[in-house]
Amino acid sequence: MLDKSLYQKIIRESAGHLSYLHLYFQGEPFLHPALLDLVKYADDRKIFTATSTNAHFLNEKTVPKILASGLKQLIVSVDGASQGVYQQYRIGGNLERVKAGIKLLISERKAAGKQFPQVIFQFLVTGKNEHELPAIRELSTSLQVDELQLKTAQIYGFEDGSELIPSDLRYSRYLPQQNGKWKLKKPIQNKCWRMWQGAVVTWDGEMVPCCFDKDASHKMGNLAVQDIGQIWQTGRYHAFRKQLLRDRSQIAICKNCSE
Repeated sequence: MLDKSLYQKIIRESAGHLSYLHLYFQGEPFLHPALLDLVKYADDRKIFTATSTNAHFLNEKTVPKILASGLKQLIVSVDGASQGVYQQYRIGGNLERVKAGIKLLISERKAAGKQFPQVIFQFLVTGKNEHELPAIRELSTSLQVDELQLKTAQIYGFEDGSELIPSDLRYSRYLPQQNGKWKLKKPIQNKCWRMWQGAVVTWDGEMVPCCFDKDASHKMGNLAVQDIGQIWQTGRYHAFRKQLLRDRSQIAICKNCSE
């Protein structure tokens, strides 16, 4: 779990040029008991804060704290408009609990006369839930969320096809080929704005290039023992950027990237 003092060190070192902070990486952020304290620490330093959640922790106790924290954006992962479809991806999840939490947050936000956090529904479109697109639009409207985002799914082993690839290819990262195989819709190009725009920090301080490095395979340094400026300019980081500009297809985490 992210140590509070380590987090504060990172924010102090980057506050002068950090404009957007997304408190999330491969887990449920509301499991951290001090999450909203972390949000407020950044918000007090004029940093735009966002987080992504399954919304199972929105209740009478947490909602007032969310509103007081200064959180600007709450992204809620909702991959089904019915319990049967929702639980196929969100194992053990309860859609009614999610809906109740969202209703409470938006109601309390309105009562307090606040604009934030903006609530965004994020629907990961797959072959198993694409038939619920009309229903998720209807649900978003009825709950009065601020935005509905339809997100394409990252699928491992997509080359051989998958039942998770939507039939409506507008919502797919992949396209079928004549030989029966599948390919990326957007060919990999030797460039990536993310390498100069930001980075991801794991719970234990490891700094990695981007959110596609889900297993922290490319550790550039550790912020528990190094300054962020030092890591940003290391030979390892420069070599990674040069490889990306020279031949990005040789970097494993780039082979299934939607950027």
